[in-house]
Amino acid sequence: MSTIRKRTNVKLAKLFYKYADRNVAETTMDEVDEPTEADEDSYPPINFSWFIENKIAAMACPQNVGNMNYLTDVGINHLITLSPERIPPIMLCRKRLKSTKIPIKEFGAPTLRQIIQFIEICKKAEITGEIIGVHCQNGHARTGTMLACYLVYFKNVMPERALLTVRVKRPGSCEPYAQEMVCHYHDCVRGTITKPDYRLVDDKKHFDFTMKHDYPDEEVSNDALQITLLKEDSFKEKLLKDAEFIKKVDEMEKQKRKRMKTMVINHKIYF
Repeated sequence: MSTIRKRTNVKLAKLFYKYADRNVAETTMDEVDEPTEADEDSYPPINFSWFIENKIAAMACPQNVGNMNYLTDVGINHLITLSPERIPPIMLCRKRLKSTKIPIKEFGAPTLRQIIQFIEICKKAEITGEIIGVHCQNGHARTGTMLACYLVYFKNVMPERALLTVRVKRPGSCEPYAQEMVCHYHDCVRGTITKPDYRLVDDKKHFDFTMKHDYPDEEVSNDALQITLLKEDSFKEKLLKDAEFIKKVDEMEKQKRKRMKTMVINHKIYF
């Protein structure tokens, strides 16, 4: 074997790097010229309509980039998603778009906490001038319930009238199982109900904890009633009650002693 070290061919290496750089430059230029997904034509999502012009819009779940581009072109700044099973492609949108998730189960009514969260977002939007878009999977049941609660709070509308207006503007909205929640929210807002119903709350422990802080007057009133009852009872009545209790205890002890004296011999009881 020869001990001569192999040398690299410098000319071939120069040619290789020369043409490799050209190929990389051509590929980068082609990538720049290709249209991106965000440059697609914009068109409205399914079941899109303005509920209140230039304030709040309702729709089904946006399915592609064209739907998202349409929302930004119309002027919607904040998108509220009510369907945990369907999420819109917000990251592929042309412009920045705020998004908030309020997950409500399909064929289910929103809880009181979720309605309050939605109303708080709408309050901030009115102050900052944002335009809101609300959607669930099809834009009917969950979206319609939230829109009815919106009318109850901001327009001082009765729940029956709110449900009717939503159904007229957006046919097929507000399923029957959600009507109870709208009426309950109306009662809570107007103060006609003293305490929220625990059956309409998703977290029972949180509900019990908040009730102690939100409604402390009931505990005070119960303590006051106990104090008044103790004052009304006289000392003699207490003594009589104690005497009756002592008599009952004595009778119980006597019965126990009698039972202890009994004996069983050959399946016969002897006292």
